[in-house]
Amino acid sequence: MKKCIIFDMDGVLVNTEPLHFQLWQQVFQEKALLIDYEHYKGCTGSTKQYLFALIRDFYGVDFSHDPDIPKRFVQLKVAYLKEHGIPEIPGVPEVIQYLQEGGYLLAVASSSPQDMIEWFMEQLGIAPYFRILFSAERVKRPKPAPDVFLHVSERLGILPRDCIVVEDSHNGVRAARAAGMHCIGIQNPDSGEQDLTAADRICSCFAELKNIL
Repeated sequence: MKKCIIFDMDGVLVNTEPLHFQLWQQVFQEKALLIDYEHYKGCTGSTKQYLFALIRDFYGVDFSHDPDIPKRFVQLKVAYLKEHGIPEIPGVPEVIQYLQEGGYLLAVASSSPQDMIEWFMEQLGIAPYFRILFSAERVKRPKPAPDVFLHVSERLGILPRDCIVVEDSHNGVRAARAAGMHCIGIQNPDSGEQDLTAADRICSCFAELKNIL
């Protein structure tokens, strides 16, 4: 029996993937660079370092050592959230409570910064249901490498084969499979065209998890 469920955050627990592209587009435009979504979508589910590597490969510009870039992104994101609120995904609090009360150990393993993960979970009122909230920025290799999921399972004392990962991105599914974990893909149209075929199971929405777990 699976004992632990590890959730991605962006596109799974909060509907922030379209916002991220919009904000990164603005940040880079302020640096006189126009980015195309076809180039950007390859970093969905991964960290800003992974994005900077894609930008370098596609556009020949290296922003990885510019501290103003991530600061500006956070500034724009905070301003948006203050004005518009959190872009929520229907059913998240109810399903999280149901799974935790059903005996699963729950964790979040996201490519967002640690403080942003904690803030979102607290704002949604679901932080107490999770044993671990963990950012992939704290491991050496981001998704699609398995490091973040393996780190969380080790901290929980659960074998990878006893973990379920819930993801909405191609990079996230690849990371879960590389970690040797069961993976459920969530089809979120707002996350763009994501290849989830490597997942063990694919759900059309988050609320569907309540019927299969």
